[in-house]
Amino acid sequence: MTTTQQQRYDELCLEYGVRGDLTPGLKSLIYSLACVELEERALQEYIDEAGTCYMAPSGHDKQRPQWQQLRDNRQRKTAIVTTLERKLGSVSAEQEEDVEQYFG
Repeated sequence: MTTTQQQRYDELCLEYGVRGDLTPGLKSLIYSLACVELEERALQEYIDEAGTCYMAPSGHDKQRPQWQQLRDNRQRKTAIVTTLERKLGSVSAEQEEDVEQYFG
């Protein structure tokens, strides 16, 4: 773990730790979230500079692999945050079920 990853991990542990007990599984999710966030930031900076597409030797525009990685990271981040919020959130399972009746 780099120092930047460790710093972000510590910040997230403090934020989520206030809301409940952090089990080893939740700490692992937080570690993954810290890494994904930092990778997302680096990919976004690259995309901001280079763009989402490039001109291939064939003359066709192609999507940069970094753009796909960024999209995949955002999906992973959403899944991790959703899981953490569900496990540590203040919304009980009963309240969640009550909401489902309106939408489902």
